[in-house]
Amino acid sequence: MVKLDNAGDVPGELRCGRMLPQADVPGGASAPGPRMLVLLGCTRQKAETPEGPLTWQDFLDPERLTRRTDELKGHRRPARDMFTSPLFLEALEAVAALRTTFGQDAVGVLIVSAAYGAIPEDREIAPYDVSFGDVSLEEARWRGEHLGLPAAVRQASEGYPLVLSLLGKAYRSATDLPGDEPLPGKRIYLTGTSGLGWLPEGSSQVRLGAAEMEAFGAGPMTVKAKVLQHFATGLARGGPEAFADVLAHHGAEGFLRVALTGRDI
Repeated sequence: MVKLDNAGDVPGELRCGRMLPQADVPGGASAPGPRMLVLLGCTRQKAETPEGPLTWQDFLDPERLTRRTDELKGHRRPARDMFTSPLFLEALEAVAALRTTFGQDAVGVLIVSAAYGAIPEDREIAPYDVSFGDVSLEEARWRGEHLGLPAAVRQASEGYPLVLSLLGKAYRSATDLPGDEPLPGKRIYLTGTSGLGWLPEGSSQVRLGAAEMEAFGAGPMTVKAKVLQHFATGLARGGPEAFADVLAHHGAEGFLRVALTGRDI
C-alpha cells in the first residue's frame, strides 16, 4: 500500500485504482481549472560538461562569478535544458502533458539550484559542480539560507493552490526550515520510504518504497517522476473536478486517487 502521512489510510477503492466520488463544489459552481507548482532539484547530470565548471567558491564572490560565467558563455542554457537526470526529464514530460491539457499557465516549475538558488525554468545558467548532496544537512541548511531559498520558495508558491515537491532530502533541508511559516496552498512531498522527520503545517507526504516502485513500474531514481506522470494522465481524465478532489482530501490522499486512476487508464 502507498504510505501516506496526515492523510489517513488509503481506502479499498483507491487501492483498486478507482476514483472515489468527487468533492462537491459549493453552490453547484464548476470547479476551477487546475493550477499547481512543481518543485524540482538541480542534478549532477548536465547537458553541458566543460572543463572548469562553476564551483561554490565562485558563487561566494560576485566579481569572480561574473568573470567565470563570461568564460562559460558558450555553455550557458536555460535551466530546463541544462539538467538531464532521468527524474528531471521525466518530471518535465509530466509537466508538458499537464500544460497540453490545461494550458501553459496551469503548471509552474521552480528549480531549486544548489548554486543559483530558486530559479524559473527559463533562467539561463552556466554549468556548475555544486550539489546539496555533497555536504552535511546542516551545511545544506546554511547554504539554503544564504541563497534565500526558504523565502524564495514561499514567494514563488503564492497563487498556487497545490505545490508538489519532488525534492530529495538534502534539497528539502535547504528549502524548508523547521518553524518557518507554511507555504501557501496545499503542499505534497513525494519522498523515499523513510519520509520526512517533520511536516510543515498544511502539508502531507507520499512515501514511495519498493511496493510503490513495482506498482508504478519505476526504479528508485525515477519513481517520483513516474507517479507525477500517472497523476497527469489521471487529471486529464478527471479534469477540474479531480483537481478539486485533490484539494479536498488532505492533499496526499486525493493526489494518489488521481495517480492510481492514471496508472490504470
